[in-house]
Amino acid sequence: MRLFKRRKKPGQTIDAVAEIDEHQAEIQGRGRPDLSGTAKPMQQGAKAFMWLLTLMALMVIGTMGWRAFNTPAAQEAAPAMQDKIENVLPGLKLRPDPPPPPPPPPAPPEPALAAPTVPGAAPLPEQKGALSNLTDAVVVDPIMQRRLTSGLRGSKEDGGKSSDQKGSSHPEAREADSGPMAGKLTPMKLSASRAGLIGNRDMLITQGSMIDCIQETKLVTAQAGMLACYAPHDIRSTSGRVVLIDKGTRFIGYQQGVLAQGQPRVGVVWSRLETPKGVVIHLDSPGTGPLGEAGLDGFIDTHFAERFGGAIMVSLISDLGTWATSRGSSDNGQVQFNTTGEAATSAVTTVLDNTINIPPTLYRNQGGRLGIYVARDLDFSSVYTLRSVAR
Repeated sequence: MRLFKRRKKPGQTIDAVAEIDEHQAEIQGRGRPDLSGTAKPMQQGAKAFMWLLTLMALMVIGTMGWRAFNTPAAQEAAPAMQDKIENVLPGLKLRPDPPPPPPPPPAPPEPALAAPTVPGAAPLPEQKGALSNLTDAVVVDPIMQRRLTSGLRGSKEDGGKSSDQKGSSHPEAREADSGPMAGKLTPMKLSASRAGLIGNRDMLITQGSMIDCIQETKLVTAQAGMLACYAPHDIRSTSGRVVLIDKGTRFIGYQQGVLAQGQPRVGVVWSRLETPKGVVIHLDSPGTGPLGEAGLDGFIDTHFAERFGGAIMVSLISDLGTWATSRGSSDNGQVQFNTTGEAATSAVTTVLDNTINIPPTLYRNQGGRLGIYVARDLDFSSVYTLRSVAR
């Protein structure tokens, strides 16, 4: 659509403003074109598709009509075509049960046997024949016989052994089968323990308690003897509420022999205690160090000079005696000192045995701290009593 119409007259001047004013109404009123009276174009193949749908609808209608007319005739002919179900396998023929075995013949009556006149005499021939007939008549079950003769059961001869032989053979068989691990695999059997009450803990110092003590006498282990110590503070009961051993209580003990070679500590046993109030109780408990270690330590004198100095001196004397003996008998052979040499050797051996076996000596000065390990429960209930005091 042309907005501006060209005039066919050539050479004529066109007034643009007049043309715009003339067609202004058409330009301003131009909007969406009116298509109500215009036919819409169809796409290609639409008519063919419509004809195809129509043909399919006719085919469906024809098929349904054909089935409707032919169904009664098919139903009438159906009973004649039913299948017949039957078993086509051959029949199973079972064998008849075997007849039961005949009962065993009755055992012949046992003949009366006459008592023999002499003990241990041979049986009579009639008795032997009767016993053999009785044995033949017994029916032996083969299954039971196979079970009895199995290798898992012992023979009759093994069962007839004495109990002493069985008892002696069982440990040997067990040791041979088990190997070297038998002793390690044996379980340990422990007896059960039952709990109980120890009584009044205010009057007891139980086993395992430690008592501090200050050594009062000097300890020298050269000779077995006794020693004493005293408590520097009060010792309370197991409950910690009652003072049972007062401060200043004296403890009496003794050393267990002399110190052995290479032993750095000496054992001490404390036998009893005596409180300032006169209470005495037996301890029989071992002595320990300040930290609870067993035994008492101190300065050890090994007596090196006495042991090896005397041995060296005796050896020199023995060598001098041997030299003097050889000098006296070397030149002319007139003077012999054989007896002197033998006596010197014997004396050296005796002195050497006495000097080289000197045991070491331990020295521990007084005033040192030590401990007493309570080995048994100490009961003071027979001496002390408790009573309530008003505050």
